[in-house]
Amino acid sequence: MKSHSLFSALLILIASACVDRINFDIGVTEAFPIVVEGYISDQPGPYKIQISKAYDIESKYSIKTPINVSRVIISDSQGDLEELSQVNDGEYQTRQDGIRGVVGGAYLLRVELRDGRIYESIPDTLLASGKLDSLYFDFKEEKNLEGASEYSFDILFNSSSGDLNNFYFLWKFTGTFRADTHPELLKEERGGCQYYNGKCNWKPICSGLLNVAYPDYPPSYIQDKPCECCTCWYSIFNDRLTLSDNQLLQLGRFNNIVIQSVPLNGWIFMHKLHVKVSQQSLTPQAFAFWKSIKDQKEAVNSLFQPVTGKIPTNFVQISGPSSPLLGFFYSTSVSEKSIFITRDDVPNTSIIPATPPWEDSCLTLFPFGVTTKPDFWID
Repeated sequence: MKSHSLFSALLILIASACVDRINFDIGVTEAFPIVVEGYISDQPGPYKIQISKAYDIESKYSIKTPINVSRVIISDSQGDLEELSQVNDGEYQTRQDGIRGVVGGAYLLRVELRDGRIYESIPDTLLASGKLDSLYFDFKEEKNLEGASEYSFDILFNSSSGDLNNFYFLWKFTGTFRADTHPELLKEERGGCQYYNGKCNWKPICSGLLNVAYPDYPPSYIQDKPCECCTCWYSIFNDRLTLSDNQLLQLGRFNNIVIQSVPLNGWIFMHKLHVKVSQQSLTPQAFAFWKSIKDQKEAVNSLFQPVTGKIPTNFVQISGPSSPLLGFFYSTSVSEKSIFITRDDVPNTSIIPATPPWEDSCLTLFPFGVTTKPDFWID
């Protein structure tokens, strides 16, 4: 039962990182507001802008409905601009070698809808990121209400602002782990018949196992090609926003800041965990946007604090039928650090929970898994 609850908690942690978008043909869009999400940084592109229909906050399901528009353009204070290309429904992207943010430059986003509405963001200046000085972890053991030990790693960092007059920052955590599964063990009655090379295959095609038996004979498999779904990589993200605060700043430094706690889960530590933390500079306006989101998220979990206040936006409408646009386009400079946490970092590896073999494709284990090894991953 305990292993099942750990699995469920991990599934929720991964699934809550983002919402799988469901597309609907919604036709004319002037009856509802639009949401725009995206930023430009001093890191190499491409940069992505997502555009969707604003959903009803009273609805049980917060589903983003992507919306396609006529044009999306990023421009800077020097007169340079780039029109973004559409890569998916409601998703637009700059070129790999396209426009790039520079410290001191100001950037704005222009969105032109198909019904004649045009919006532009107020220019946002790209400020220096400061420096993420160190990234480290602390192994923890705590007792639950039943007195049993629960283990985790706190992820901490030290950073400096670089400018005593600028202490507006957003920190993001991304953890990446690898898990191996065994689709070759999937039972015939569960796998279902999949036709491959004219024959009924009961194992997942991606396993590389091919049924070579004659029709009406018991299946007989050969390894026709390497397994393409036995190993996946998954990402987890910080479950709360981490923003700078006057109280945290000490002579231009932020010390011993905990950004995330990662449970000692058997799937996460089947091999090791790659941890990346990024420090993003913010203007006061961008900080106010993220602070309002953080306040509302925390208010939802409070019994005494009502959900109030309006999320700020830096978009103004310059043409078309009057209708609000929500969201915020900002400019940021980024400083990053990454480390690996391995099984050897656990004081006693015997306390790492065992995982039962997953008898199916690794793509079915957790949402948003990928079979392509990340460039930063070291086996």
